[in-house]
Amino acid sequence: GRAAHCALSVGDSLYVWGGDQVDLPEVHDSEEKRRITSNIQHFTPSTGQWITRGTTGTPPLGIIGYCCTAINDLLYYFGGKCGHDDCNHNSITQLDAGSLQWTEIEPTDATRPVMRRGGGGMISFEHDGVHHLLMIGGRGSKPAVQLPHYKYIELPSGKWRTNEHSVYNISSRKWNDPSIIGQCIPPASHFIIEKINNTRAVLFGGRETDDESENTFTNNIYLLEMSISTVFWQCIKKPEPIDQWPVGRCYHAGAIIITGSDCPMLVISGGEGDDDDILDDCWIFNITQRSWIKLDVPHSVSKRYGHSLSVFIMSPHRVWIITVGGCVDKTGTLTTYPNTTMLTELVLNSKGEWTVSDTLDTN
Repeated sequence: GRAAHCALSVGDSLYVWGGDQVDLPEVHDSEEKRRITSNIQHFTPSTGQWITRGTTGTPPLGIIGYCCTAINDLLYYFGGKCGHDDCNHNSITQLDAGSLQWTEIEPTDATRPVMRRGGGGMISFEHDGVHHLLMIGGRGSKPAVQLPHYKYIELPSGKWRTNEHSVYNISSRKWNDPSIIGQCIPPASHFIIEKINNTRAVLFGGRETDDESENTFTNNIYLLEMSISTVFWQCIKKPEPIDQWPVGRCYHAGAIIITGSDCPMLVISGGEGDDDDILDDCWIFNITQRSWIKLDVPHSVSKRYGHSLSVFIMSPHRVWIITVGGCVDKTGTLTTYPNTTMLTELVLNSKGEWTVSDTLDTN
């Protein structure tokens, strides 16, 4: 089992790397740590098989709470916690899904005006044929530079939470900090952010810190419009009379469902809520209609936090959701066999609603 990891899908493959694991040494770097982090789990839905595959090159040191995104068959990993003390990173590392070779694009640099952090979000977008990475928010080390248009709040633990935006141009290898328009999220971490299309993304939940340093588990939805120099934010709060809306949470998992129609859906599950409650639910958000529907999935799928969700479109009316890892109780017990990885099949009914048809373990 593992938690605080990400899973990335490329074509008919799912790649799961890193995360907090039972046998992970709590050190900055060691042969044993490298041995563990040099392996990646590869799942192929068409065959239902998981294979452990070795990688070459040097994997990132930020193994817990990093964020990642795929551009074609290149996987990009940013930041994350090291696993010892309060060591956080702001490195960017690339993994080629074809050759399974790691390449360090940017090493961690404590003086860079990009906060060293984990628990944030990252998406990619293309502008004039050039790919960019956009990193938002997170929690981590004291920032070397507090950039003027973002907020940085020191927590009682000595960690810092931010809503910093960093854009990285993959071609020129230059960083910039875009300006924000609209109802931007306050300093936040452990939310989920998913790309809708090349210029739009959706963000849900997380742990937010306001100007009075009050922490809340939010259940706001944010819609983002991205460009090279600006991110436009729109906040959608739960309307008072509506009951069908998930409670605030962090450490939940999410994925986007786009089946060719112009109606993208966000699916989320689990997480940690108020009173350290481990949430046991699964929801689907219609981004166009701005409404939630609760899905009826087994506890073995949804009662967890620090897990990952991935979607495979099997046909316009049938999708598979792969749930990997996470923790199942307040003490951080990792999921165990046979519930470590679960496959949930959703089908579109005659009313055009997604419903759960089947669930099985994929071990």
